[in-house]
Formats: sequence, C-alpha cells, structure tokens
Amino acid sequence: MTGNTYELTMLYDFFGELLTDKQREYFEYYFSDDLSLSEISELTGVSRQGVRDVLVRAERLLREYEEKTGVVARFMERSAGIRELSQMAARLCEMTGGEARALAEKLYAGLDDLKG
Repeated sequence: MTGNTYELTMLYDFFGELLTDKQREYFEYYFSDDLSLSEISELTGVSRQGVRDVLVRAERLLREYEEKTGVVARFMERSAGIRELSQMAARLCEMTGGEARALAEKLYAGLDDLKG
C-alpha cells in the first residue's frame, strides 16, 4: 500500500476484475469504504497482518498488469490530450463566426463526448 489512493483506484477500475474475490473485497473495504486494517480484520475474521498481506498482493498485481499493458497510462495521456483539444476548440468557438464557428462547435461537442 505504497501508492497514492487515486493511482491505485485507477488501476483497480481497469484491472480489478482480474483480482480474486477476497482481494477485491479487501481493496474495496480499504479504499472505497475507508476502513482501517483493524476494521477489515474484525469484519472478515482475518488477522490484521493477513488483511495487509492481501492488500499488498493486490496492489502488486495491479501494478504488474499496468506495467505489462500500459492501459492506464495511455488512458491518462489520451484524456489529457482530449482536455487540451477541447479547450482549444472552445477558444476557437469564441474567436470565429459563421461556418467556421459551427464547425468549431461540432468539434468541441465531439471532444466533449469523448471525455465521457
């Protein structure tokens, strides 16, 4: 549990289904429900160290999946690129008129759809 929460939850969003049921359950308790290791231990009947071991293993697997695929990094790069292009399209909408403005507005709307 060495990484920041945002990074780990992004990895979990993409690769969580590849973890075991127990790893997913503990991960969600810890990161989504904000439970402590002791609280998870009480809920599951597993020692605090056992809970920690499961979470460390899950984190290691998530990082390995990302290292092998680069899916999250590509997603983040594309999201940043779309945001930048969207900002440029918005500025273009403000600067132009007529047919050029209509085209710029379509471009802006299309980029906005890609952002999701």
